[in-house]
Amino acid sequence: MKRSYFLLYLLIVFLGNTAFAQKDCDKFMIKNCDAYGYDFKYSGQSKTTVFEPGKKSDFKLAVFKNFEYRVSICADKNLEGIYFRIREDNPSKSILYDSSTEEVDYLEKIFGVTKARNLIVEVIVPESDVPLEELSYNKRFGCVGVLIEYNRAPKTGFSE
Repeated sequence: MKRSYFLLYLLIVFLGNTAFAQKDCDKFMIKNCDAYGYDFKYSGQSKTTVFEPGKKSDFKLAVFKNFEYRVSICADKNLEGIYFRIREDNPSKSILYDSSTEEVDYLEKIFGVTKARNLIVEVIVPESDVPLEELSYNKRFGCVGVLIEYNRAPKTGFSE
């Protein structure tokens, strides 16, 4: 009987901590991610979630003709080496952009769209040098925000 209570206690603590971490991440982007400004507007396609080292996650991003987009990542400091990719949402899943090939900690990309299509934003947190079992809870998990902003592309050139 005591073992049942102990297991129930562990389950409650684990679920409570997970819910707590998720709840903290809900406002993470608002507090920690800088908006670009100018004419860019916040997109409801932006995402925030909990990550741990060695994990990756992705989501679909719908982009539209004659718009510019800014994709930027902000993450808790304990999630080191984080990077992102933008891929085509087609069978080949070809990489259009990979932030790991850029400067250190360069976690944003601004691009224009000439035709509407679906893309995939993939966020990767590399394995830690320290085994996960040796990390404290606060250092093992962290929030990641993917801020999506958009803007109508400026008309350029002499054409109307």
